[in-house]
Amino acid sequence: MANLEIRVADSSNQTEARRMGCYENAFQLAGRSYTLAREMDMLPIINDAAHVLMIAYNKLGDYRNGMKWAMIFIDTQDSMYREDKIRAIQDMNTKYETEKKQQQIELQESQIIARDAKIKQQKTFKNSLLGGLGAIAIIVFLTSYAYVQKRRDNKRIREKNTQISEANEELKQLNEEITVQKEEIETQRDHLFNQNEAITASINYAQRIQSAILPPETYINELLDEVFILFKPRDIVSGDFYWIKQLNQYVIVVAADCTGHGVPGAFMSMLGMSFLTEIVQRREITQANQVLNEMRHQIKHSLRQHGHPDETKDGIDMALCVIDEKTRMMQYAGANNPLYIIKESNGEPELNEIKADRMPLGYYSGKDKPFTNHEINLEIGDTFYLFSDGFVDQKGGDENKKYLSKNFKRLLLEIHEQPMYDQQKILEKKLADWMGTIPQVDDILVIGVRV
Repeated sequence: MANLEIRVADSSNQTEARRMGCYENAFQLAGRSYTLAREMDMLPIINDAAHVLMIAYNKLGDYRNGMKWAMIFIDTQDSMYREDKIRAIQDMNTKYETEKKQQQIELQESQIIARDAKIKQQKTFKNSLLGGLGAIAIIVFLTSYAYVQKRRDNKRIREKNTQISEANEELKQLNEEITVQKEEIETQRDHLFNQNEAITASINYAQRIQSAILPPETYINELLDEVFILFKPRDIVSGDFYWIKQLNQYVIVVAADCTGHGVPGAFMSMLGMSFLTEIVQRREITQANQVLNEMRHQIKHSLRQHGHPDETKDGIDMALCVIDEKTRMMQYAGANNPLYIIKESNGEPELNEIKADRMPLGYYSGKDKPFTNHEINLEIGDTFYLFSDGFVDQKGGDENKKYLSKNFKRLLLEIHEQPMYDQQKILEKKLADWMGTIPQVDDILVIGVRV
């Protein structure tokens, strides 16, 4: 761009100089243009400057310098002509080469297209061939696999048939053995059934004996105006028992729980009732704690309990009350079983628990101590309860837990004003609802007496 500006400016200066006839200025302007053009190797400007200087010198009559610049003018004209020719030739060569290369490129592109088409055709053929070969290979493989698999299946079937035949033979032998065993089991079952019938008959007979020994309801109602007895053995016979007797002005009420239940418990209960009859009726002992002391002595003596490791550990838990009908004074002594008594206090019912001594009638790992004698003044309307642990230990409810003493106390407070018969029915229903489908875990005994 700078070269172009120099050329245009200098050419304008030279033209203006010729128009004005100021040849002196033409020397200066043309000389400067020539010098700059030479430095920049710009032939057209050199040629114009030489032409101006040639004319200027000729006009001034300086033909020598005019000739000099004429020669320069002619040389630059030749050079420019040669350059134009060379450039034209070069342009023609360039165009020729360009067209040639374009033709080569087009030829190569057509060759590439043809080659790509051929490659694509070959690839398609190759893929088709490979696909066909693959399909044939798959068919051959599947056919071979099916053949091999069929042979394996046939072999497996033959083996299975052999195994089944052997198993059938074994089953046949087992069936014969089972038939023999079944006959033996049926024989044993019949024998056990007969034995069970005999044992059940014996237990039922023992239950009738136990029921006969227990005080009858008519006798109890003669001694106590308002009373109920909830007695629910876990089995046919019971390890719990109750005993009610009158000796002179004293009415003795006992609720007892022997070790175990069923037949073993029933034996202990009969032993306990026999000892009570001996101690109270025959020996006429009516002090509550003394009765328990004697009971413990009799049981340990009868069962030969001397503290040896291999001897029986059976015993009896008992709550015993002695009621003086003349003074309404009641004595209570307990071996593990407490007494609940409900009295009016400031117009409100209040349940008092008279705790038992924590030792049984029988073997005890600790040192034997005399049982404690408690005395309670009874008033009209007082209600007291003696019981075994069967009710409070019965499992049931949504969480299959024990009923517990706190719930038993709450229940007694709720129902204590009801007639005694109704109290028994309420307790039975509450127990049944609590148990649901859960089996009874122990013998159950509850005695309620209202003064």
